[in-house]
Amino acid sequence: METRIGRNAPCPCGSGKKYKKCCLLRKVTTPDELDYRRQSEVYDRLSDRLVQHAERVFGQSAVSLALHEFWLRPDEEDEAELDGERLERNMPLFWPWFVFNWEYDPDPLEDGIELEGPSGRTVAELYAQEQGPKLDSFERGFIEAVNRKPYTFYEVLEVEPGRRILLQDVLSGSRISVHEHAGSHHVKPSDIVFGRAVIIDGIGMIVGLGSYVIPPGRKPMIIDLRAGLKAGGLTVSDEVLNEFAFEIRELYLNIDRLLFTSPKMCNTDGDPMEIHKVVYDIDSAEAAFEKLVSLCVTTKAKELRKNVERDADGHIRRAEIIWDRKGYKGSPGLTSTMLGRIVIDGGRLTAEVNSARRAKTIRRKIEAKLGTCARFRIEEIRSLDGMMNDEELMGRAAEHSAEQDALMQNPELRRHMADIFRKHWESWVDMQIPALGGRTPRDAIQSSDGIEAVEALLAEAERLGENDPHMREINRDGTRLARELLGLTKPSLPGHK
Repeated sequence: METRIGRNAPCPCGSGKKYKKCCLLRKVTTPDELDYRRQSEVYDRLSDRLVQHAERVFGQSAVSLALHEFWLRPDEEDEAELDGERLERNMPLFWPWFVFNWEYDPDPLEDGIELEGPSGRTVAELYAQEQGPKLDSFERGFIEAVNRKPYTFYEVLEVEPGRRILLQDVLSGSRISVHEHAGSHHVKPSDIVFGRAVIIDGIGMIVGLGSYVIPPGRKPMIIDLRAGLKAGGLTVSDEVLNEFAFEIRELYLNIDRLLFTSPKMCNTDGDPMEIHKVVYDIDSAEAAFEKLVSLCVTTKAKELRKNVERDADGHIRRAEIIWDRKGYKGSPGLTSTMLGRIVIDGGRLTAEVNSARRAKTIRRKIEAKLGTCARFRIEEIRSLDGMMNDEELMGRAAEHSAEQDALMQNPELRRHMADIFRKHWESWVDMQIPALGGRTPRDAIQSSDGIEAVEALLAEAERLGENDPHMREINRDGTRLARELLGLTKPSLPGHK
């Protein structure tokens, strides 16, 4: 039978307020919720005190020195990142690490800063020693539970929004259920987070957490690190995680950089993406169309002629030709690759392509086929950033997207898209995948680590097109097919055995 708490009694959470003015108002009534609230209050009190204690003991330079160490002693190029968004993004991880994990090491003085405080002790240990009996039992228990606990990668296994998250340490395999009210609304199974989860008086809590979710597609990188830790026959314990804290944090910071660095956009030929518009003056729209129509290999000239615009005399006035080729690199499900678009409009010919190399190729083809009947006028080059800032172009893209949505209502088109995706996933199981170290999924699943890595990639792939019900269904059917071809059964709880 639960003990009833009096309205005027001190709140069990440890805030120092009366129960009626604290947790009763928040409707926190279960023992676990009260304990979680109490530990949260303790953490809030300790956080500022520990940072202030570090400054008193070590001086103002301690934070700079610790930050430099947290960032793995960056070179000049990486140092510039400490002044921007990346620094701000990672401060929720740094402060708990600073007071519970960092210890002053004066030898060697690689950073050129010498502090007066003692070495080899965490800030929390020094604070607890100084406070002695003045430290209440809750605060002492909190410090003992969190002090020197390592940061690691956790996979989300289960979520009860507003209440708790079941996490599994990807490196050690241990599981922990943590109370988490706000964060539990923003994660879902297969997500990965970086931080520290601990048990304090029987309550699971997160004390130091990255500010964003790592998608499951990055899990193979963590599995590779785990394999390295286990290579010497080690059991991955807290001691091992602390011993390899540098390597673990290095991987996290590399993932952080990958997730927040704009990828280099390339076309299917591997060329950097930039839009080239090549313009010519031409003598005859009709002659230009007849000589260039062969650049489209997927549609017969007879079909293309049906869509041209003609003048009153029946001559071609305006026409469009898609420059393409058969086959599509990386996806046997697609039968052709669009290389560019040629628009003939009266005495003007415009060719649009998405790379400098394709622009050079299409110019060579146009001039070879039309000769003196075409006179080069100008080549306009646009970067992707420039395109993104072009309101007219973005408006046309939005219209195109709306048209695509309307087209997807067509059952025949949906069947065609499903067939393309099916062929893609049929071939995917035998593709060399960079995230799998260049192995194919079929080769990778010969080991338990490989199965886990392939499952992580499939989990991320399942999320593609989540906002489009038609594409979501098609994509999930595709990943289901991949699992069937590989002989995998989707686990009820992801994670290694």
